[in-house]
Amino acid sequence: MSEGMTQGVDSGAGTREYLEVVGGRYGLVRVLGEGALGRTYLAYELEGAETPVAVKELLPNRMKRWKDYELFHRECEMLRSLHHPGVPRYRAHFTIPGKDEGSPERPFLVQEYIEGKNLQDMLDEGRVFDEEQVRDVVRQTLEVLEYLHGLNPPVIHRDIKPANLMMRGDGSIAVIDFGAVRESVTADGLGSTIVGTFGYMPPEQYAGAAQPATDLFALGASAVQLLSGTPPGELFEGLHTFRLPEDLSVTLGFERVLLGMTEPEVGHRIQSAREVLDALADEFLMIPRTSVVGRLPVPHEILDAPRSFPGFFLRDAYLGRSHLGVVAINGVACLATISFPIAAGMTGMVSLAVLGAFIFLCTLGMAWAASSRAFHDIAVYRAGRYTLGEVTGRFTDIGGDTAKGVRLTYRFPVGTGYVYGSLATRDRAFQALRAGDPLGLIYLPETPEEHVMYAVPATWSKRQETQTKRKALEF
Repeated sequence: MSEGMTQGVDSGAGTREYLEVVGGRYGLVRVLGEGALGRTYLAYELEGAETPVAVKELLPNRMKRWKDYELFHRECEMLRSLHHPGVPRYRAHFTIPGKDEGSPERPFLVQEYIEGKNLQDMLDEGRVFDEEQVRDVVRQTLEVLEYLHGLNPPVIHRDIKPANLMMRGDGSIAVIDFGAVRESVTADGLGSTIVGTFGYMPPEQYAGAAQPATDLFALGASAVQLLSGTPPGELFEGLHTFRLPEDLSVTLGFERVLLGMTEPEVGHRIQSAREVLDALADEFLMIPRTSVVGRLPVPHEILDAPRSFPGFFLRDAYLGRSHLGVVAINGVACLATISFPIAAGMTGMVSLAVLGAFIFLCTLGMAWAASSRAFHDIAVYRAGRYTLGEVTGRFTDIGGDTAKGVRLTYRFPVGTGYVYGSLATRDRAFQALRAGDPLGLIYLPETPEEHVMYAVPATWSKRQETQTKRKALEF
């Protein structure tokens, strides 16, 4: 038997060698992992059926301040109070004398052993995660965070990262390592201790702040790492600007969610785990980037309109013409019709002059309505905000004749909900859209029901199968 090991009875395999038996009942078998201040072992509880457990030891010779003891005991007490399938169950914690006379006591924490791998180890082994898998990890972790943040007082983990997310054999996720946990949030969210891991920490955490949105940032950064394989520390510009990789292979909707989770300014970030869960459940714009040709802006927050002077660019969605074109055509129509009664009156043809005046008044009424709508849309464009909507349905006239136009139903996000609408259009750019395609909209923040369609190029909605067929023909 090697030095430093003791022997214990293994009811299923004869004998098992232990590195050490601690607390009189836990036999340490092997090291599972090691951090800056501690070491975690796979161990067996020697009483009964020898249940596997995880035993975490705080190493006194690595601690430089009393705060480290405080954080360890905080983790122990916190785990004792938590009851969720995504959090390892607390078993016990205790302190034993040091190995040598005069050496400091050794603190231990015993908890449920999670059989599986942490996501960082899986990344290190070359595991590639696709969006569906990452969304599942994010969804499961959010359910744990919703539980933690919903406690009174809220529990903020403060160190969410792939190394602290364990995947069991059945694919379920457990959040581990509560050594950085913060039990409560003060009125201003400020604390006195900076705890966390660079790359996963939002700017407010460097100031000792911790709130639910802090954990959401770390989870978003972890999701980006799982998708790209790039450590999030390499995606920061300074300490305050986090950038998603340009080639991140995700749907437009999930990119929007990730941008909302990793917004550096905490006030602009998604605030709760429930909001993110709802966004994932809505599946808003969950379409692949490859189905969209050209660069399409994907705002995760309210943005100013793309152009300051929209007259030549903003189109009447029904007529398919620019608003300035609509005004010009109606102006010409008014001039043409008014010339007829004037000419008839000058030649003494009173009846024709009256008829011409009637036609002019009708034309003027229609021109006024069309021009008013055009100027209203331009005003909304200039004062409004730009966002992406999603086509939810497409309907044509009887017989499928698109020459008479199509009707689109759509939705776009405002706050925590959606505004729904429909559009009857003859514009070929809009007629090319199908359910699930992105749609540009400008809306007034105070009255989002007042909105206009941004002129969507037809190339935005070209579908993957169309591109695939074209490439096949080229070959």
